[in-house]
Amino acid sequence: MREGVKRFVLGRKLEYLIALAKEAHFARAAAVCHVSQPTLSAAIQQLEAELGIQIVKRGQRFHGLTEQGELVLAAAQHMALECDRLHQKLRDQRNDFSGTLRVGVLGSTIPLLRTFTLPFQRQFPNVNLRVMVQSAFDTQQAFEESSLDIAITYLDLKLRRYCRTHVLYTEEYELLIRKGTAFSGRAVASWEDLRQLPLCLLSPDMNIFGTRESEILNETLSKTPHIITNAIWMVMDHVRTGKWASVLPRPVRIMIADDDKLEAIPLPMTGKTPAVAIAIPRRKPASPMAEAFFKVATSDEASRTIHSLMRSTTGHSHRPASLKKGEQTPSLVPLAKAQ
Repeated sequence: MREGVKRFVLGRKLEYLIALAKEAHFARAAAVCHVSQPTLSAAIQQLEAELGIQIVKRGQRFHGLTEQGELVLAAAQHMALECDRLHQKLRDQRNDFSGTLRVGVLGSTIPLLRTFTLPFQRQFPNVNLRVMVQSAFDTQQAFEESSLDIAITYLDLKLRRYCRTHVLYTEEYELLIRKGTAFSGRAVASWEDLRQLPLCLLSPDMNIFGTRESEILNETLSKTPHIITNAIWMVMDHVRTGKWASVLPRPVRIMIADDDKLEAIPLPMTGKTPAVAIAIPRRKPASPMAEAFFKVATSDEASRTIHSLMRSTTGHSHRPASLKKGEQTPSLVPLAKAQ
């Protein structure tokens, strides 16, 4: 297994070399490979160290390859051609896929994953999935290191530059409470109201919250009794007691759809909401399994299912607009004792 990983990493370095020889410019070659320039430069230097030769002529700019470098380039181009031929054969036999697809996801998207994994498994029953919860930063690093095939993460300019993307939904937040306690049955709660509630929260600095939401929650925690944890199940368990409330992203609706004790109340948007997207790196050759998963996740059927799940009947289905200046928020009552 370890030797296989080494050969894969070597292949990526040869891909960088081919791009560098074609573009004759480090920055342009990095852009073509959808990695940063330092990543490409470091990979070329590692390749030189591993082969024990100088491949690129030294200088402030790219001045061409050494004689030995040209030999390595010819071998790399031959390998790339053979890889393209193999890739075509795999495309022709895509129904016989087998192996492991490496998927990175935001923790908040876990309740949605079966929307993709179930139809994917039906189409490709011999493919294994290795799903890892990762921050947006870790996902980008994993893409550059080729240790991830596809991801569901926050969409930003860097991701757009290096990946093909499709927006699944925009992030929204909800107050999670036990039914029969403060806010139960209401259509809206405000961020200011949280200051009067004991809270059990995932850390505000976790990647499931936007910048503005993190600021609000950190300020709120200085004014109210609270529990901070990194375990979502602890949050759910404590909210069920009726002694604490919490704030979670919109997919929480899916988690509590069949829970007769919990209720989700929409919170107003605080500004521009982050988009959650599925992303696949622009690599050559592309991973056939990743392409197949991307196709499943971006299908009309998946889009309809996500929309239905995110607008479930648990709690309230209509998101309020941001509170206007001078608008009064609903009055609060203390959290009721659990029934």
